Amino acid sequence: MKICVTGHRPNKLYGYDLSDSRWQRLKNKFKSILKENKCEEAITGMALGVDTVFALAVLELKDEGYDIKLHCAIPCKNHSCKWIKESIDQYNYILSKADVVKLVSNEEYKPYLMQKRNEYMVDLADRVIAVWDGSKGGTANCVKYAEKVGKKIITIDPLNYKNEEG
Repeated sequence: MKICVTGHRPNKLYGYDLSDSRWQRLKNKFKSILKENKCEEAITGMALGVDTVFALAVLELKDEGYDIKLHCAIPCKNHSCKWIKESIDQYNYILSKADVVKLVSNEEYKPYLMQKRNEYMVDLADRVIAVWDGSKGGTANCVKYAEKVGKKIITIDPLNYKNEEG
């Protein structure tokens, strides 16, 4: 079972401090979903926020002895170049612990490459976890693509963590 994640950036959710209790609750929710679905490979797009917290959840599961692979799908060459040092350090730490690191495009950053990365992840995955409030944007586009190609979607409402499977 392969599961990928899509979700909003920190500015749209709980901010950039990943030690915030809401991020921590989300990380625990990810761990539960991954275990319940007997996930063997978890795929993250490595963006700030949801993607990072998902990757950290997978690394915690690995540390707890759960047999799971972390697959990091990097959208483009200079993906993290405008981030603050702390975020870049965390990004590099996650990549150093990953089982698979895939550079989806060899181009420099362009917005459309984020969707190309999302399609790569969805195509590989059996299921998609979407941390999504229903608004338009990259997460909505990813969900729309996942629906189009017939993937099972596990939606987490970021406001109340209601878990809906579609």
